[in-house]
Amino acid sequence: MRTDPLAQAAVFSGQAPSLHNSQPWHWIHAGETLDLRLEPRRVLPITDPDARLAILSCGAALHHAGLSLGASGYRFEVTRMPDDKDPDLLARIVLGAKAPADHDATRLERQVSHRRTDRRNPPSSPLDLHRVRTIQQAVVGEGADLALLLPPQVFALAEAAEAAHAVQADDPGWQVEVADWVGTPRRDGTGIPASALPDDRCLLTAPARALRRAGADLIAATHHHAAVFTVLASATDDPAGWLLAGEGLSAGWLTATALNVAVLPLSIVTEVARSRDAIRQLLGWDGFPQLVLRLATASSQPPPPTPRLRTSDFITYAAPNVPPPGDFRPCP
Repeated sequence: MRTDPLAQAAVFSGQAPSLHNSQPWHWIHAGETLDLRLEPRRVLPITDPDARLAILSCGAALHHAGLSLGASGYRFEVTRMPDDKDPDLLARIVLGAKAPADHDATRLERQVSHRRTDRRNPPSSPLDLHRVRTIQQAVVGEGADLALLLPPQVFALAEAAEAAHAVQADDPGWQVEVADWVGTPRRDGTGIPASALPDDRCLLTAPARALRRAGADLIAATHHHAAVFTVLASATDDPAGWLLAGEGLSAGWLTATALNVAVLPLSIVTEVARSRDAIRQLLGWDGFPQLVLRLATASSQPPPPTPRLRTSDFITYAAPNVPPPGDFRPCP
């Protein structure tokens, strides 16, 4: 039986990165179209009250779906934010004609199963800046931007990280929410397991501290160019811009994986509006910072994969003549 390319693309997208591995996407398969919707039940309301990072995560899933279609030899059209009256409808993919496989899509698609988020140890080996430039080009190609921070700017980044951490650490609701998603076993295939976190004595009492090393730790990681800090940005600070930033994140991260570069998102710096404003002033940008990324040479021993939702949890088949391809968890 011929594999349905849209169903295959939706399943494949389940391997995309997301804030605290929340996987806040839901696909509606309607025959010749595939709708990407935000899943409000998997949005962190205190950490991400505007769903900024959730929509960015959905942008990564959208890019993954496009890679699957392109590598399978299909043309397709994407309409972002297609209905002003339905803000949770983020994008619609319309399947086109069969075509030769897209070589760039195939190259990145092959990296998806190898992509990891390495939170375990600080970087050590120097990072070749030529690889960083290649990653930047991949992000820009998707309509987003990636700025490389100079060493003096990292001090300002550290201050922004400390300020954001101070704001959130004073919020008991934030502490409870993060503890629920980070280091705590979850039955649904979301969240960050303890096995993916650093060996930190604070993990059991304050798992957020184990994941989000802020302030002076950021500066220490730049010694000997062992790590490079970058800022992912969008041209607009709205859902359409956040979605494009997520597509850029996916393209840049998979390019980094191919270049043996590890990527660690530091979302704490951009979760607080005051810190986002500080970063924007620091860079003198017209664009809007969405996420800080630490780039470092990848370890020879990749971290364990994170859990994944079952396909029935994030795909709905609305067309009566399209049978679902079974219920399973995508390979992370």
